[in-house]
Amino acid sequence: MAVTFYLFTRPDKKGDHPIYTSIYLNGCRFCSSIGYSISPNKWDDEKMKVKHGASNARKVPFNTINSRISAISSKFDTLEANNAKLTKEQIKKQLAEVIGRQVKGEDIEEGGSVGFFKHFDEFILDGKLNHKWALNTVKKWGTLRSHMAKFNKDITLDDFDKETLDAYVRFGATEINMLDVSVRKELSLLRWYLGWCIEKGYTTNHVFSRYRARLKDTKKPVIFLEKDELLKLYEFKIPKNGTEVTLHKMDGEEYKKTVTEKASLDKVRDLFCFCCFTSLRYSDLAQLQRTNIQDGYISLTTIKTDDPVNIPVNEMAQAILDKYAAFDFDGLALPVISNQKMNQYLKDICELCEFTSPVTVVQYIDGKRKDVCFPKWKLIATHAARRTFICTALAAGIAPQVIMKYTGHSDYKAMKPYIEVAERTKDDAMKIFSNYLK
Repeated sequence: MAVTFYLFTRPDKKGDHPIYTSIYLNGCRFCSSIGYSISPNKWDDEKMKVKHGASNARKVPFNTINSRISAISSKFDTLEANNAKLTKEQIKKQLAEVIGRQVKGEDIEEGGSVGFFKHFDEFILDGKLNHKWALNTVKKWGTLRSHMAKFNKDITLDDFDKETLDAYVRFGATEINMLDVSVRKELSLLRWYLGWCIEKGYTTNHVFSRYRARLKDTKKPVIFLEKDELLKLYEFKIPKNGTEVTLHKMDGEEYKKTVTEKASLDKVRDLFCFCCFTSLRYSDLAQLQRTNIQDGYISLTTIKTDDPVNIPVNEMAQAILDKYAAFDFDGLALPVISNQKMNQYLKDICELCEFTSPVTVVQYIDGKRKDVCFPKWKLIATHAARRTFICTALAAGIAPQVIMKYTGHSDYKAMKPYIEVAERTKDDAMKIFSNYLK
């Protein structure tokens, strides 16, 4: 594609974002404002046009702006199709004729390679506005940007060859002490951004798409609460604020902890248990409206997969709903807090419950194995609720096909890790049975 359109990161004085065109023709790449601006919520990034019926802060209607976009696109697509050999000045002149004004020299980027960071903010803005990225997702991109700046602040999009990518992998392991799994995740993010840059016409470098790093994969343990742990958490009486409690480490050593944030801990326990009883993800819990619960069923379309689910509300889940029925949460069924805060408080309450069974996590740094043992409470996060539901349901003898109707899983393969856990649980139970008879 010879020409693409996007919104500039910084808004103008009216609060709209200038619409820019990026033109790549005959080895020359340059960007220029098309002379109009628009609010991001009125811009269709996929179609690269202003949404139908919209107008900008200066009252310029969508059809006027889109007509200019179409004229620019038509002009340069035709030139590309005809293999036109134009100089920089000729390209500037062609664009100026369509826009109806002189194209400023500083708008031009002739040849050369675009810097890695030049369009990074534009990419982030696109993700937030058009893909509704959560705060944690944006933070991941910020981390990648920080790491890349430490690696090479002057790196360009065309610099990403195999040698550079290998160097970045080594950098992640040796300079930042990243686990292999974290390096792999950053490479995935990097591949995403560079692919977007290709779509925008900022680079033609495809080397990254074929690159495969030599990183060790490790199978993560399935962290979930056993039946007795779930019931203990559900029935746990949280001490008053300021109460000093005696707890135990994995080796039995005692230590003291003072209870704080009792109200938050109580709320988080209820939210987590509700997910354990219903299989809901945090993202679905966060948008669960009271209107989604009718006639003893939760009916909604999941955020992650857009799958419709219809989940029966059991007695324990209903008890939690009843506890908060008299309160107003702007239409929400439960008092949801941020995922980050919920994970923090969840670990606190699981620590109070003394879920200290050891869990060994295999980690790799630069291909070197390192086994780390954690008490279970340190590994509990919101997604453990969904795993708890699945593992408990399998242990109870409910068929995987039925569970998948509740969870929204469409692929039986996704259930395999949980089935393996359930089988191990059954094997352990049989050993206990056999030992008891001896």
